[in-house]
Amino acid sequence: MIHTAKQLKDKVKNMSGGNSEVAQALIRTYFMERFLERVSVSEYRNNFILKGGMLVASIVGVDMRATMDIDTTVKALPLNEKDARAIIERIGELQLEDGVNFKITSVKEIMEEFDYPGIRMMIEANLERMRQPFKIDISTDDAITPSAVEYKYKLMFEDRSISVLSYNLETLLAEKMQTILARGLANTRMRDFYDVYEIMNSKADQISFDVLKKAFVATCMKRETSFGEEEVRETLDKIKDDSGLEEMWNRFKRVNYFVDDLTWGEVSETIVEEIPIVLEDFLLKNFNI
Repeated sequence: MIHTAKQLKDKVKNMSGGNSEVAQALIRTYFMERFLERVSVSEYRNNFILKGGMLVASIVGVDMRATMDIDTTVKALPLNEKDARAIIERIGELQLEDGVNFKITSVKEIMEEFDYPGIRMMIEANLERMRQPFKIDISTDDAITPSAVEYKYKLMFEDRSISVLSYNLETLLAEKMQTILARGLANTRMRDFYDVYEIMNSKADQISFDVLKKAFVATCMKRETSFGEEEVRETLDKIKDDSGLEEMWNRFKRVNYFVDDLTWGEVSETIVEEIPIVLEDFLLKNFNI
């Protein structure tokens, strides 16, 4: 286990190969892992369910995905600013002999993201004189199909894993696919497209398409959306051919090292091919919304 800032910097230097962007992402991920391990040993371990970018990064590899936050959904807990702050403070106060401390710097409701209304907290982690901010987003009542799973999260700098509850792979994909279709050309979140591409190409053998279809339907019902076959085709064709999305992708690629030389054409082709397969026989007539 890392105990000092120097040990952490040395580990990061070795793994990043001197790339400052990679180094910053590794430092941020390390401190988020320190908080996640506290969740895993806390009285709240069965209430917090990991999802989002941190889960994707763990699944595909930290070298293939970076994230700014810990994204979770909670069950059997109140979701208001006062109670959420108290719970996060209690988790952060747990001591694991790693020398890391956490401080909440702000708490607010998430209103701008219609997919995940909930609570956002800004956290400052510190190890000696090192300081690292990150976010924790907390939502509630997400549709997880069939249920959350016990996930072995492999730590970056240690030869061990921690056990946390997480989304299953199919629900993770279903939410991102629903967002892609619902937002269409208005979707500015290039990570949605990247994540679907990367998971479908690297973890296809681990995906149950029957469960994925059911998870997609459950997600649409939860979010009160439905899609007809013609609408799906039109939306996907527009996404594939839209120059605005391609330009956003190119900007996303320039500022995210993990994207490498992946083109918009490659990503959009996967989206256009895979989403109709998931939706086969599960279009408008199946939603009954």
